[in-house]
Amino acid sequence: MEQYHGRLGPVGDILKRLQTSNTGAASQPDSSRRPQSSEGAGTAPGEIECPICKGAQIVHPRLMDGRPDYSRLVPCVCIRAKLEVAKKKTLLKMCELPSKALAFTFETFEILPGLKEAYDAALDLAEGRGENKWLLLMGSTDQGKTHLLAAICHRWLQAGTPARYAYVPLLLDELRRGFREEGDNSYDAKFDFFLNVPLLALDDLGTENRTPWVQERLDTIIDYRLMHELALVVTTNLPMEDLPFRIRSRLAREGRVVYIATDEYHRRAG
Repeated sequence: MEQYHGRLGPVGDILKRLQTSNTGAASQPDSSRRPQSSEGAGTAPGEIECPICKGAQIVHPRLMDGRPDYSRLVPCVCIRAKLEVAKKKTLLKMCELPSKALAFTFETFEILPGLKEAYDAALDLAEGRGENKWLLLMGSTDQGKTHLLAAICHRWLQAGTPARYAYVPLLLDELRRGFREEGDNSYDAKFDFFLNVPLLALDDLGTENRTPWVQERLDTIIDYRLMHELALVVTTNLPMEDLPFRIRSRLAREGRVVYIATDEYHRRAG
């Protein structure tokens, strides 16, 4: 899975602040000279003070030759795990998966007859295998499409990479509300996020009300992600010919298309 180097606007700043540095073997903390901090600043009552950072929670990393790099600060090992947990919680919140989809993982997906191809295609995208960065899952209702879409999101989030789930009609409502908001909730910030988030998961494409404004927004999002080689997974209940022409041509040309023809997933899996 590729690291994200695009821009996420104001929302991306949140991730940057939570991102931990990968110091590696050549960047061990320097215990001989630490950043100054107030006594016990990072130590709660009853906790044992970290012998490396003495409660500062930040240290100077070491260079390749073993000398400390006094121009940089990185989180101490004593706080790194807490930062990673906080980062994953933030990523999960930003993904906005529905509460039911929190349990939709590859581990909880039952590979019933007729679902193996869809499962393998979803897992390939989740693991970054192969050349396809786009996946379209097609089929009638209740065939496990949303489960696999959410599972892909979970796998990206576990790897520390931002992903965003969006039920298509609600995505467009969210953009409309942005005209009345400011900051991270503004239209510009929201639209920029949908354009640039490393993985965008669009659920139930085709259920939206196809006004010219709606169609223009969807066309722009998909065209932008195509040109910038950003990952996209889409589910739809519609046959290919019923999708908007520009969208279906791009999905068919640039991604992997899997048709699911099986009995209702939850009835059989349950």
